[in-house]
Amino acid sequence: MPPGSGAFGAPLYVGWQLTNECNLSCLHCIEESGPGKAFKDELSREEALGVLGRLAVAQVPYLSFSGGEPMLHPAFWELVEAASAREMEVKIETNGHLLSPDDCARLRELGVKAVQVSLDGAGPASYEGLRVGGRFERAVQAVEDLRSAGTPVEINFSPTKFNAHEVGRAVDLAFEWGAAGFYSGRTIIAGNAAKTRGLIEPTEEQYERFFRTLREKAREYEGRMRVCFHELGLIEELNYRLANPAALFIILPNGKVKLINALPFICGDLRRQGVSEVWKSFLDGWRSPQVREFVSKLQQDPGGIGRLHEWAEVRLA
Repeated sequence: MPPGSGAFGAPLYVGWQLTNECNLSCLHCIEESGPGKAFKDELSREEALGVLGRLAVAQVPYLSFSGGEPMLHPAFWELVEAASAREMEVKIETNGHLLSPDDCARLRELGVKAVQVSLDGAGPASYEGLRVGGRFERAVQAVEDLRSAGTPVEINFSPTKFNAHEVGRAVDLAFEWGAAGFYSGRTIIAGNAAKTRGLIEPTEEQYERFFRTLREKAREYEGRMRVCFHELGLIEELNYRLANPAALFIILPNGKVKLINALPFICGDLRRQGVSEVWKSFLDGWRSPQVREFVSKLQQDPGGIGRLHEWAEVRLA
């Protein structure tokens, strides 16, 4: 195991999908979230607060709440408050539609590190074409309310064949809105994105122009706003992770823990296991022949990534 992740007794960063429920139905959502899509076995308020407490005792420094839409979880505010009280660095990943001005001020008071709002387009047509049920103006208003409250804002952009050409303008808008960072990368073709692939997947020529524009914008805004993006394809990234596991794991709404979002493998269950036990299974899981074989097969049949919700307990090496 490389010394990077293996040197720690717990993950440095936890991405926690609080709920699979969402107020929008996005064409590219790899989690297949949406109205009425909450898991039947999602963690209760008490269970979620218990997991948070164990993460704090394990001294996990960074925590990101996402979903679905995390604000729909009944214990959302209690979890943010509890994490902040334990001096964990907290990020919220949201579509912004449920944020009121008072909420934005409350997040600032709680010391939230950043709120990342998804804005996949430079105008209503592309944004609302991708985020069914969403309104571009509502997301922009959330960004402006966050900025007015003094809460750090980041913008996330998922490229599709009908919005990739707008990325330059989207970066400019993020800067005008006072965002601290702009984040993007290749859209993972899984979940809803696998079902709508023909409609949304950019061509390689589009991706080439897309990343060229992002490189130009990164130079233009250097020192003023972070423009961060990953150009690796999914297979390249997974092969890199096999050799260099990141010091993070993903908590699903029911407390199960995945090696990484783009693989179906479960390495633990925080409903019944401690953080250190799951962390050890996580590190061992990346050495599992089962995981390596799955990634190898993906190189022959990339469409297999569409089965990432067919969870499997990882067999440890």
